[in-house]
Amino acid sequence: MRKLIHALLLTLFMAGCAPWSAVDPNSRLIRVKGDYSLEAPNGWVRRNYDVYDVFLSRDGPLLNFIAIDREKHDRELPRTKRKTSAGLLPQEVAELVIAEQKAVDSRGSFTVLSNQPAMLGGKPAVRVHTRWKIERGLPIERLTYSLVDQKGRLAFIYEAPGLVYFPKALADFEAAMKTVVFQ
Repeated sequence: MRKLIHALLLTLFMAGCAPWSAVDPNSRLIRVKGDYSLEAPNGWVRRNYDVYDVFLSRDGPLLNFIAIDREKHDRELPRTKRKTSAGLLPQEVAELVIAEQKAVDSRGSFTVLSNQPAMLGGKPAVRVHTRWKIERGLPIERLTYSLVDQKGRLAFIYEAPGLVYFPKALADFEAAMKTVVFQ
């Protein structure tokens, strides 16, 4: 009987620590650190604890995800070891985004599909769309909106296999980017 009670308590505890939670269709607003907010796409789930400020997926993180990451300027980029500053021009930010992605050893036939200026929450940003193939030949696409400001660098990333999943949820990501508000 005691083992059964312990098993039930453990199950209840683990349920309370669920790693994913559904985005509430009536309250999709996500506020991050008094920094920015955005509306999460309807029908997606959010990982409750992650290294990113926000991590969302619609069909599972191996099929598609949205990750949002804010880093301070004095923290080096993981691959190129470069630092950023608030004075970087959007095109310089785009060059850093591309260099970081190119530096990943496992990205074969890396291609920049587009690199253009954008506005994100009223701030100048870049919109960089890239594609590469994994070892078995599956194309992966990534769309990154990135900017620098006084608080640091900020990247909004949407990634999915290019054949079906990338176009399937691209509109959700673009719609979320239109709701970004800086506080």
